[in-house]
Amino acid sequence: MIKNKTEKEKAYIFLLIGITAMASASLIIRLTPAPPLIIASYRLLIASLILFIINKNHIRIPKNIPILLLAGISLGIHFYTWISALFLTSVANAVVLVNTSPIFISLLTYIYEKRKPTKKFFFSLFLILIGIVLITNNKLSLRFGEGELLAILGAVTFAFYLYIGRYLSSDLNVSSYITLVYFTGGITLLVFALLLRIPLVGYPINIYVNFLLLALIPQLIGHTSANYAIRILSPNLTSIVLIGETVIATIFAFIFLKEKISLFQTIGIIFIIIGILYSSLEEKYL
Repeated sequence: MIKNKTEKEKAYIFLLIGITAMASASLIIRLTPAPPLIIASYRLLIASLILFIINKNHIRIPKNIPILLLAGISLGIHFYTWISALFLTSVANAVVLVNTSPIFISLLTYIYEKRKPTKKFFFSLFLILIGIVLITNNKLSLRFGEGELLAILGAVTFAFYLYIGRYLSSDLNVSSYITLVYFTGGITLLVFALLLRIPLVGYPINIYVNFLLLALIPQLIGHTSANYAIRILSPNLTSIVLIGETVIATIFAFIFLKEKISLFQTIGIIFIIIGILYSSLEEKYL
């Protein structure tokens, strides 16, 4: 019991580190004038290359290879659909809809683990979505077009990516899982880039430095921490806490990009924090 408590405390620390690292992505991307799909491709491929070098003697292939490939493809499609949604609808619509991933994770948990989400979970998610609407300057519009559909697909694929990491936890260690999944996701994005004939090379050196930073910080530190945490904490709670990235990204923009935080955004941050803290109370039920 003590060990279990210690592991959960460690997982919470990793989640905090993870969302902080993941939040740096928006800051680095804002300073990287390159096609979004190319940014995401390099981010995953560089991260997987570094992991291959570090773990080359310890990487294991799981028995269920199709499930692993599904996780990697899901991660690649998540990045592609999420980035595309930002160009096809309002930022508010895209951010709110892509952050509905906890709903789809709860469905996966119910289907495969027969665990029904509690009222705490849905109430926490409701508070958090209100907070996200306020943070995105209250510009949410009630319409459903291609951008909205892609944002929802981004939420679904992110849910698959996260949940499969938990599903394979008994068959595959974290280092093997993330190495193979990041590589598969990167190849998926590379295929999209080639099909769309987006140039892969010819960018200034500082752009490649930013690609490396994205691979090291939000990907290797951020996503890896999340994949570790979801093996210990519940998938529902992990997905809820990860939305805290929105709060930290807003604060980073204030500190480093001199973007002002409005009263609506301040209230939104408070709503999200309350929702995350309230959701953490349900961990005892899992």
